[in-house]
Amino acid sequence: MKQAIKLFFIASISFFIQHCAPARFVKPLEKKTQAVSFSFGGPLIKFSGAPIPVPFTTLAYGYGLNNSLTCFGSLHTTSLLFGNFQSDIGTTIKLYEKENKFGFSCAPTLQLAMNLKNAKTFRAWPSLDLNAYYHLKNKPSYFYTGLNSWFELSAKKAHQEPVKERLTPNLNLGFVKVNQKWTHQFQLSYLGIGKANLPGVVDYIGISGKGTLGFHYALIRKL
Repeated sequence: MKQAIKLFFIASISFFIQHCAPARFVKPLEKKTQAVSFSFGGPLIKFSGAPIPVPFTTLAYGYGLNNSLTCFGSLHTTSLLFGNFQSDIGTTIKLYEKENKFGFSCAPTLQLAMNLKNAKTFRAWPSLDLNAYYHLKNKPSYFYTGLNSWFELSAKKAHQEPVKERLTPNLNLGFVKVNQKWTHQFQLSYLGIGKANLPGVVDYIGISGKGTLGFHYALIRKL
């Protein structure tokens, strides 16, 4: 049973490795504000006939360098349990904001992954998030929508297979409930647009055999 669970997570992580966490700090933190977050969720699969998200978990930390720039880093804890280091390190940059109404941000990020028993497996992918967020009337909480793109720089995949797709786009739609200290983030996604999800070890819920829908939840605590 343990071996089956391990194979399930390895297969899920290897196929949709870039979809283990929601968008980080869509709206930058205020200057010198620190925050930690715990996120849960991933691609949706059919399990005993019911749709459930793959239970990926991550821990993240963010720091507001100023009101328009937040730096962040993460540790993907589910991957770590199965002997893999995985992290995303980047910045959220406020591009424009009309106070208490709407704004735009981007997040250039470096995604990192490696099997802890084999340093030669180290991989890095640049990614870019482009987000628009819309505040509820006179409230700090907001909806957001965004496009996330992953860029493949290597010529070969695992087992020396040639890389055919250099760009993997993903669409996100979310809501962030902002309280004084605790923040709740909910995100729905369409992941791996155009990427075939069959055949696979698990039954992903996609569209015409392409990509997969996803769900994430994050709990964020300002320090």
